[in-house]
Amino acid sequence: MSQTSVSDRKYVHRVLSKTAATDEVLIITSYDYFLQKYDLRLLKSVYKEIILIPHSTDDDYLLKHTVSPLLEKYEKIHLITNPQYDSRYRVIYELVVRKNKSIRITTVFDFCEKNLKKIYIPESIGDTNPNLSEISSFGKRIKYPKKIIDVTVSILLFLASFPFWVLSYIKIKMQSPGPIFFRQERVGLANKLFYCIKFRSMGLDAEANGATFSKKKDSRVFSYGGFMRQTRIDELPQIINIFNRDISLIGPRPERPVFTESFDEIIPYYNMRHNIKPGITGYAQVMYSYGAGVYDARHKLMYDLYYIKNWTLLLEFKIILMTIMVIFGKRGR
Repeated sequence: MSQTSVSDRKYVHRVLSKTAATDEVLIITSYDYFLQKYDLRLLKSVYKEIILIPHSTDDDYLLKHTVSPLLEKYEKIHLITNPQYDSRYRVIYELVVRKNKSIRITTVFDFCEKNLKKIYIPESIGDTNPNLSEISSFGKRIKYPKKIIDVTVSILLFLASFPFWVLSYIKIKMQSPGPIFFRQERVGLANKLFYCIKFRSMGLDAEANGATFSKKKDSRVFSYGGFMRQTRIDELPQIINIFNRDISLIGPRPERPVFTESFDEIIPYYNMRHNIKPGITGYAQVMYSYGAGVYDARHKLMYDLYYIKNWTLLLEFKIILMTIMVIFGKRGR
């Protein structure tokens, strides 16, 4: 058996915690894909130490030299693994048993949903997540309270934000002559198309070279347009879409057909986000920082599917509160 390469050893990450609630050590294999900084901060408050083990050309050597030293320091091991293709948990299990230590093994599917509050999306279109078989469209028990929230909050939001409608009309006319509103085709419930309405934040020739994702610092955005995007004022006209029953207040972000068609082909379960109406704001939008492209779309899908599967009134109001915090904190896209 050949020794693992220097690069393999280099990318074994150890995260120490001084405020852990237990003396348990967390070991996660093949972690690159679903963890972000927010997740690590959350886990550091629970576990004494976190070991992140990537794919390796020599798992036996890597794991024995990573895990064995831990067993001299700690009595409890919590191992997170993907049973569909990750066999390294057997090596770790044998090491732990040999040392007469305690170990519990959790699948990455259950760990993501219960501990990180998101649904694990496989990397490959051919892989599965058994937990996703339970996801379906919203029934009457959820649709009715959501409709009440949509109408009530939208009316209040329109009345409270009316001065910004007037201000935006004046500013847009001054800085970028042309239409006040920007209408763009988006994908809604059951893949039906609708026109999403926003205040225009870019110049009229913004997509002269074709459809592209917007960016944090986008040269196509004029001055007041940048302010609107940062504070989410540009989203206000979507209240009209709510009254037209195209979208809901909370749901997955409505994407353009050109992007959803591409994502459907390469991201497993992507089309499940269309089981419900899209929203002005949503769980993914407040939990995941700005991002464009396949990697970010896949990660935001984890939050969208968690919202669909685990909807409660408490989660609905939590997202509303977090959206308000995002707006006033100016943590925009």
